[in-house]
Parts: sequence; C-alpha cells; structure tokens
Amino acid sequence: MVLFHYGDTRAWGSPNAFPALSGVTMFGVYGVRLFFMISGFVILMSAWGRSPGEFASSRIARLYPAYWASVIALGALAVMGLTTDHRPTLSELLANLTMLQHGFRIRDLEIVYWTLWQELVFYALIAVFAAIGITYRRCLGFLGGWLLLVAIAERVNADLLQAVLVPFSAPYFIAGMALYLIYRFGKSLFPWLFVAAGWAIALVQVLGENPPAIQRYGQALGSALVVGVISLIFLVMMLVAIGAFDRIDWRWLTVLGALTYPLYLLHHHIGFLLIGWLHTPLGNMLTLPLVIVIALALAYAVNRLVEVPLQRRLKAALDRSLRADDGYLERAG
Repeated sequence: MVLFHYGDTRAWGSPNAFPALSGVTMFGVYGVRLFFMISGFVILMSAWGRSPGEFASSRIARLYPAYWASVIALGALAVMGLTTDHRPTLSELLANLTMLQHGFRIRDLEIVYWTLWQELVFYALIAVFAAIGITYRRCLGFLGGWLLLVAIAERVNADLLQAVLVPFSAPYFIAGMALYLIYRFGKSLFPWLFVAAGWAIALVQVLGENPPAIQRYGQALGSALVVGVISLIFLVMMLVAIGAFDRIDWRWLTVLGALTYPLYLLHHHIGFLLIGWLHTPLGNMLTLPLVIVIALALAYAVNRLVEVPLQRRLKAALDRSLRADDGYLERAG
C-alpha cells in the first residue's frame, strides 16, 4: 500500500513516474481489504470471553496512541503551512483527535483515516455482540444476519443501515470472523459458507468499481488480475485459519508487524511532502527508497516512543476505571 500511494502521487510532477513499477503497485489499493479481513479475524479473537468494557479498553489502548501521534504531527505540519492540498481548521483538527470525524461529516486530516471509521463501526457491533455473549452458534447467527441486512440495505438504499453495516468492508470482516471460527473450532461447513459468501460479494463489489486494472490491461486480463488479487487475499487468510503457517517461526516479523499501524497512519502526507522536496534534486529512483526508509524510521520512532509506553499506561488506566465502576455498582447495590 505504501508503494501504491507513493507511486500514485502527483508530487513527482508526473502522473506516471514509475510506469513499469505501477503496473504491479496499482494492486496495492486492495491492501486495505486484507487489513479488514485480518481485523475480522483478530477482533473476534480479542473479544471472545471479554465484557464490552474489557473489549473497549483493549481497542482504545491499541488504536489511539499512534493515532494521536499522527494527528498531532500532521496538525503541526499544517500550522507550519506544510500541507499537500488542504489546510485544516482548528475545529477539523480537534474533531480528528476523536477519530469520530467521519461520522460527523468532517474532513479527515489524513486520507487513510477513512478506514478507521469502518473499524470503529465494526468495533461497536462487536461490543454489542460481546454484551449479548459471544458463542459459536451466536457467531453464525450474527454473520448470517449481517449478510442479509447488508443485502437489504443495498436494495432499499437505507442510509442508516448502510452507515451501521459498513457494506464496503463487511464482506472482509465477515469472512475474517468466519475464518477465526474455523481456526478456533476446526473445519465445518457453515463458517466456510460465510467465507465463500464474503469472497463472492467482495468480487461483485470490486468488479463493479471499474477497477484501474481493467483500464490498463483490458476487460478480460484486468478482471482476471483483480479476481486473482482478491482471491489471493482470501487464500492467505484461509491458510492461516487452517494452520498452514503454524510451524513457521514468525519472530522476525514481530518488529515489522509492530510498525504497520504507525506506518499506515504517517506514510501518506509526510511521504508526499518529502517526495515533493526531494525528487527534483535527487531524482525519482533515489527519492523513492529514501522516502520509504524515512517513513519506516518515523513509524519505528512512534512505535517505540509512543505506542509501547502509552499503550500499557492507557490500558492500565482504563482497566482501573472499569474496576472502580464495578466497585461503585456493588456498593450501590
């Protein structure tokens, strides 16, 4: 996704600065779909057996430290006049600190923030589900109801339903949750049916978007490539669910995995500014790897200096608050 964004930016002074590379990196636009599917898998796993408060505590501590760092960094750049297309107002900056700006129809400070709104809606659905009590059978009912309501919302064009059910990301969340059921409970037909349904709906959606690959490679080849990329995303997660990677030592990916979220939040705006400054004196071929290295270094700094210390403290404070509320209710009772 980083290469997709960097190759696609107008900051190079040309709409097609890397013609050969862009033929591959253009498919990075679908990386967010993998992000949503992983989220469906991991969030159901993290919510299982937890109360809504415990689930909310874990998610707030996970998401907000790096997010606040990115908003503050981008806000500081905006104050200095270092913007790529829009200088945010104070109210926009304050709204973005909440991560709720999309719901209030306030402009995202960073283009990638739109995905976080999809995540927050998904978290809210899972928190309600956790309040009811998550079980295997209830998961199947939850997934079936979600699929049906998404179809109804599309049919009747119901804005409220579409806002709550996030139809763009729903096929990936649903498939990810179903794959977690397979991972946790073993192979059975019902979860695989939801995976298949998610895959089919995902393809219907993406092919209906008139993908750039079709414009570049033609209808037949472009469609086949898009179907292949989406299918590969599903295949990778299916292999995870059936334990195909269990024997692989993933420790070397731990550090890189920790960088993905801050890198995602910070790479776009800052990378575009750096490209605009550096590509003329250094040339495109040197600027691209240099900007990637700088983005990774910034992500590492945010992870080590912000995420690691603040996540623990924020999670501990939220957990103490939950225990205090429980104690108050016991005394009041």
